[in-house]
Amino acid sequence: MKKVLLSLLVVFASLALFAVEPVFDVSGTAGFEFKIDESALDIEQVLDPDLSIDVSFTTTLPATLTAGFTFSPVTTESTPVYDTEGATTDVITSVEPGLSLDFVQYEEEAWLLRFEPNVIGLSTYTINGDFTDAEGALKLGLTDYGVNLVLADRVAGEVTEHATEDIALAEGWIFGASYDLDVSGVKGLVAGAYKFEDATNNRVTIEGEVTEVPEAWGKLSADLVFGFLNYGDDTTDDSTSAYRVDLAYEYPYEMEPITVTPHVGLTWQDNLELVYEEEVANDEDGDVSWADTQEVTAGVDLSYLATPITVELTDTFTIDMLEEDPVYLLDLTPSVEYAISDKSSAGVEVPVSFLDLTNEGTITVEPHGYVEYAVPDTKVTLAGDVYYFYDNKDESEDNKLAYMGEVTYNFSENVSAGAHLGNEVWDDDEEEVIGANELADLHWYLYLKAEFEF
Repeated sequence: MKKVLLSLLVVFASLALFAVEPVFDVSGTAGFEFKIDESALDIEQVLDPDLSIDVSFTTTLPATLTAGFTFSPVTTESTPVYDTEGATTDVITSVEPGLSLDFVQYEEEAWLLRFEPNVIGLSTYTINGDFTDAEGALKLGLTDYGVNLVLADRVAGEVTEHATEDIALAEGWIFGASYDLDVSGVKGLVAGAYKFEDATNNRVTIEGEVTEVPEAWGKLSADLVFGFLNYGDDTTDDSTSAYRVDLAYEYPYEMEPITVTPHVGLTWQDNLELVYEEEVANDEDGDVSWADTQEVTAGVDLSYLATPITVELTDTFTIDMLEEDPVYLLDLTPSVEYAISDKSSAGVEVPVSFLDLTNEGTITVEPHGYVEYAVPDTKVTLAGDVYYFYDNKDESEDNKLAYMGEVTYNFSENVSAGAHLGNEVWDDDEEEVIGANELADLHWYLYLKAEFEF
């Protein structure tokens, strides 16, 4: 507690010294939710905060010095305790306010120098801002030229001041550089990074991206990656390489009220999971594409808009060439939606997947009908959904029909109450219905919810 108070005193003393007011950035969602179902009752908080303090010490051009802090009213520290069988339990050892440093940045008109006590991202595969581990990083940005240089420290506390040792190359760091492309409306970047763990463990990555092209060209994206693990080292069996080629293009032809959008794609990547093993382990939700892939895709999407009716068809034909015998897949989804009013609509969508067109593979059909109706001149909204999960390989007698209904009463923009009834199987991570319980195996819950954004 004394350390935290001392840190706060240092911060505010610095503010007084420079006579500058800090900028408090507080945003998020807060509130509560009361829920009750067949067997339990919950009263829970709703809090998704983003609180930071940005302090600009020098506001006179040509330079600014800025620091960002995060203050947590309550932080906890815990220590693992082992029982006689070796199992561990985390026991809280301290509860006190916490103050952490987010960044320090010095900026002039043409360049900036930034420090963060973690990794500073460069690109998806060179230095990933979410999945590459680092204890601290420096970034030099040459803003007039679109050039960024990043040096990341992999292991903290290795330097022993005034120690006498043999001269050797420092270990445990990553150095990367990127150049922002912006030529005739084509935007993207070129980046490279060298990761040096020690004399027998290094990694080189080169990545090029195209993220935007002129609107008249359609929509084009490209990502090229080449990675080399222990490149040029013949003394280790771990020397290997990886690559990724990902291309996608679509061009919409608008002929009111119809829009036709042909699209093609190519993804060809190999060995990324080995060369980027650390990032793969940190990417628990699979946000980045790592797995070996060899596939080509093509399709033509259709959209017909004649207010209040919208008709769409999305389709993708895929050739998977990862195995010796290619696998042909087809995904298509026709849908129809009717806009009853500005706040009410009803529709049907039918996702269909053919997982192997040549070998009588799995066929899934999952029609979904829905309606949302805001009762006129009231604060009541009625909603209902019906799903059917068909799988030609599923011979079980399990129920395939899922349904759910909901009634909501909006007391105000921020306070609502409602009731939910259904037999659906819900995936909390994907926030979608993925199956059905038995028709009579119903669940229900009531809720009172108050939320506001700040």
